Amino acid sequence: MLFRQGEPASGLYAVVHGRVALTTRSAGRERVGEVIEAGRSFGEAIMFLEKPYIVGAKALTDALVVHVSREAVFAELERSPGFARRIIAALSAKLHAAVRELDLYALGSGGQRFAAWLLRAAPAAQDGAAAVTLPASKRAVASRLNLSAEHLSRVLRELSTEGLIRVHGRKVEIPDTARLREWSERPRRA
Repeated sequence: MLFRQGEPASGLYAVVHGRVALTTRSAGRERVGEVIEAGRSFGEAIMFLEKPYIVGAKALTDALVVHVSREAVFAELERSPGFARRIIAALSAKLHAAVRELDLYALGSGGQRFAAWLLRAAPAAQDGAAAVTLPASKRAVASRLNLSAEHLSRVLRELSTEGLIRVHGRKVEIPDTARLREWSERPRRA
């Protein structure tokens, strides 16, 4: 456990290797909000607001995570305009991703949400075949998409039966991304 929801924000974190889950707890249930992989950071926005963490963070695997104190970040911002621009760019990219995430949740069915998420996670997101390795367990991915694990299992079966994906453990192969995109954008009955 790196920190718990509600603890004071002390700085930002960078994942060198491994995976870290950002979680929220509500009504006694924990939900995975995001999985942070090597090369990414987290905690910047809340650090600037000087408010408590709105999520918890815990390693999902063996991980090396670097903590940079708020004081060190603020001192470097004063010294380096280039560093300030990189921080602003990183926060802007996260805001853009959050807006895209809201679009994802606006889709009708759980199958559409998963298909859209899968297409966004696909490398280069171009037409043709692609493969995505789920960043965490299927249960964690389901939680991220606001689905039950059972619902995600039904979605995986449906997409597999229709030949839109092939599942091998945590690896999901997409034989034709254009076909999956067309399926995900098709209007659904309520």
